[in-house]
This record gives sequence, C-alpha cells and structure tokens, in this order.
Amino acid sequence: MFGGKMITIDIELKDKPGELLKILTPISRHGANVISIIHSREEKRGGKVPVRIVIDVDDKEKLKKILEDLEKEGAIIKKIDGKDKKVYLDVVVIGHVVDTDVRDTIDRINEIGLVEDLDLIMPHPDKESSAMMRIIVDEDKIEELFYLFEELEKEKGLLFIKSIF
Repeated sequence: MFGGKMITIDIELKDKPGELLKILTPISRHGANVISIIHSREEKRGGKVPVRIVIDVDDKEKLKKILEDLEKEGAIIKKIDGKDKKVYLDVVVIGHVVDTDVRDTIDRINEIGLVEDLDLIMPHPDKESSAMMRIIVDEDKIEELFYLFEELEKEKGLLFIKSIF
C-alpha cells in the first residue's frame, strides 16, 4: 500500500498569521514531501480556513505521526484521501445546564471530541437554561458520543438535540 504514496489531507486552520507554517514543519520533520497546497481563504468559516495539502509519504507510520503532530499544532483534520475524519455536530442542550455542572458536561464531552463553541441562554436562575454546542468529533467516535449524551440525559435530566453536518 505504501512505498511513496500521495495522500490528500483536508484540514482547517485558524485564520491568523503563521498557522500554515506551523503545519508544514511536522510534514518536513517526518520526511514527507509537499506536492501541493491549496489555501482557500475565500471559504473561511467561523474563523477557520480550509487547506488541502497533498503530500508524498513512504510509510504508514510516518503518516500517522504527521497526522498526530498536525493536530497538536491546532489543525483540524477533516478528510484523508476524501474520507471524513472529523464531523461537526451542533447540539442543543435543554435543562438545568448550569446547575448540573456545565464544566463537567463539557469535560466529559471533550474526552471523546472537542466542544469548539458554546452559547448559553439562562433566562432566570430558577428556570431551565439551554446551550448550543458545536462539537468536533472523529467520525468513528460518534456512537460513543451519542451514548455519552444518553448517560448525561439520565444522570442530569438534560435533553440533547443533535444535528450533524
């Protein structure tokens, strides 16, 4: 399968100076060659810019290390050779979101994915609140995340309404 294989990696980077350079370093460090880079600033969404990188890498283990290092540098890996790696999930949480320890809820979700954004609406301390969460999760961990939502619903009396895109 390997032995000098071109791999296309679709990522998202923060839209700020130096981010593109930060992701090129691990590619070079692990001995892969950059074939092309498409940096699509006009498609910026939520302060993130999509970038497509085609690399030539000769070893599956090197590719794994490159991907790990890209994530450590803050890149969100969306696809590898056209296959989804990360999924965005918008979740509305209804109930006593704050009173049931919103920090604990976020921490537990972050063990599986990443709560990228949180909007909280709390009309009155005695009334139920609601929150909108944007969660980034590996495609193969969606079922695990949905199971966690079920546990949190039972444990904290919350309702999770999901929308994947």
